[in-house]
Amino acid sequence: MTERTAFDAVADVVVVGAGSAGCAVAARLSEDPSVRVLLLEAGGRDGTPLFAVPGGQVLVRDWNRYAWRYACAADPTRGGRADEWRRGRILGGSSTINGLIWALGLPSDYDAWARAGLPGWGWSGVAPWFRRVERYADESPVERGREGPVAVEQFRSPHPLMPDLLASFATEGVPVVDDINAAAGAAVGVVQTNQRRGLRQSASAAYLGAARGRTNLEVWTDCRADRVLFEGGRASGLALRRGDRQARVAARKEIVLCAGAIASPLLLMRSGIGPGGLLQSLGIPLLVDAPDVGRHLQEHPELYVEYEVDVPTYTRHRQWLTMAGIGLQWALSRRGPATSPGSHLLGYAHSGRTPEGPPDLLLFAGPWGRLEDALAFTRGTPVFSLSPSVARPRSRGEIRPSGPHLEDPPHIEPNLLADAEDVRTLMDGVRLVDRIARAAPFARHVRRRLAPAVDLGDDAALERFVRDDASICYHACGTCRMGADGAAVLDGELRVRGVQGLRVADTSVIPAIPSGNLNAPAIMIGERAADFVRRAA
Repeated sequence: MTERTAFDAVADVVVVGAGSAGCAVAARLSEDPSVRVLLLEAGGRDGTPLFAVPGGQVLVRDWNRYAWRYACAADPTRGGRADEWRRGRILGGSSTINGLIWALGLPSDYDAWARAGLPGWGWSGVAPWFRRVERYADESPVERGREGPVAVEQFRSPHPLMPDLLASFATEGVPVVDDINAAAGAAVGVVQTNQRRGLRQSASAAYLGAARGRTNLEVWTDCRADRVLFEGGRASGLALRRGDRQARVAARKEIVLCAGAIASPLLLMRSGIGPGGLLQSLGIPLLVDAPDVGRHLQEHPELYVEYEVDVPTYTRHRQWLTMAGIGLQWALSRRGPATSPGSHLLGYAHSGRTPEGPPDLLLFAGPWGRLEDALAFTRGTPVFSLSPSVARPRSRGEIRPSGPHLEDPPHIEPNLLADAEDVRTLMDGVRLVDRIARAAPFARHVRRRLAPAVDLGDDAALERFVRDDASICYHACGTCRMGADGAAVLDGELRVRGVQGLRVADTSVIPAIPSGNLNAPAIMIGERAADFVRRAA
């Protein structure tokens, strides 16, 4: 990079965060050899095989090396439960450590964005960008991307109980489809994954692998952005910490924050863009009074409804002899439990509360129980779980800094079940998946329900289970939302209101959470951000 007085590096565009969106932004912009791009990542390189093998991360011990482990405040909506929000701290970000589920969500999710004043963000606007991203390997009744950088394939090794489970969904009126990402309404199917021949395809593998040889792209790891620097209201650079020393980088054209739904709003607030009263109380000079920065935190709350079944599941796969066999199967065929994503099923269904509208339940299922710790894998009981989640939750949380410095931890209030309607939807979701588990042909494999151990007709007992057991899905979004209203942090081209030369591109920009997982939407947002920057040049 060209040196300039008082700066350690100068680039045309500086991208903060090499996660799902950041890798896409940096790689796409660097396709133009005349544009110099600097990509900053707080974590390290992503060469460990523990993440390359989809099931390998169960062996990870030093999570502090690979992930931010954000401690949340006690959640009064769930009896004081305090979650740990784990986010990727490695090239590829959370796409390197996640459950590998590729979910586009439903067209109605994005059409709601357009109706809220974001033209171009409806399904007809985002679908071509999803196709640009994908390299989908299987058949589909709809047009899918075939030549994009991100490898996607239908999960190659579903558990043997999956055919009977899918048949039971059909028995209970939920359509079974071959391509769950072609669904426009209620449907279930085998999950699609970010894998290629049994290997994880993170955003780093997909985008940076081809881009690393470009002389106009430089990637700095072990580099934490402290605050954005401004000259006359325009973002001009960043103050950061690289390793154990302070550094400064300059941006000739733009800065794009892709640090994620937790870190991006914190970086904005440390830079003086956020709720005026809060920033002043922390001693942060106010640049733009933007009350919604850090607010509107959204997440899919989920539950594990567990059953003891009559065939082996993965609850015993931490035994060394079993694991050796699984490893050999993966090495020889790239199949088997070692290729397992976070769920073997993905689906959308109606709880019964909104039968005429879009599905209000997001569904997962897999051959394991709730993974509180490693012991969950060593139980002698074969466990299979069906997990209902609220597809479009109404509850909102908040993120704010606890102090003005980079080292100050964030204060995160998930408020996961703050809205009573979300609780009722989850209660009906538990009843729905229990009906499915007790329907033929899956029912013949069920010995007993392990959780919840209550009468599902007892509303008070079921609500207690929901509030005690609901957990996060690691689908944080909405904390730097884009919108047409004056309170929105960003406009429809992801520009931060009140300043120039600064955009945000990650799940924090999402105005209303899609019905599915967020890796695919994050990459789509990164692709669009690169296009916005390119067209503005």
